[in-house]
Amino acid sequence: MAVFLRSGAEWLPAQCHEGIDVSEAKKNVERTRLIFEEMARTGSNQPLLEAMDDEAVYKLSLPKGTPLSGEFRGREAILEYFERLEQVLEVLEVKTWDFVGNGDQVIVLGDEQFVVKKTGRSCYSEFAFVLEFGGGKIVRALVIEDLSGVVEAFAPANTRAASRASGT
Repeated sequence: MAVFLRSGAEWLPAQCHEGIDVSEAKKNVERTRLIFEEMARTGSNQPLLEAMDDEAVYKLSLPKGTPLSGEFRGREAILEYFERLEQVLEVLEVKTWDFVGNGDQVIVLGDEQFVVKKTGRSCYSEFAFVLEFGGGKIVRALVIEDLSGVVEAFAPANTRAASRASGT
């Protein structure tokens, strides 16, 4: 069994995997919660950037063909990703529902509303943000989200399909 922490409340099964540091898992969940609270308060990605290791990897679950596709490795590449993000999307609202931790991994569940700048289309999408920690820093981030509105905006005109995220 694994140790699962949920929004500050512990669920501890009778036996836990050896090697999982429960106190570090708690710290990672709390770190993540504070990062997302600060981002919501300020409207800035800076708290996330400051929490990332210099060699971190950031990836969005998008197929090839958009400015946000691919893996971004290292601080400079991740900064470039966030610059591209500002050019591609206008984020209107982000809500987080839950923070679940297991060892060095924290999963953030939530949703967001955004406008794809290229098309002007408003979209709503739920997400899972998977963070891996090492030495108190984020070493890997994977965002799993339906961003078909972004994919559609950057697809060749003859292959565009209705976006599930936009509700059309």
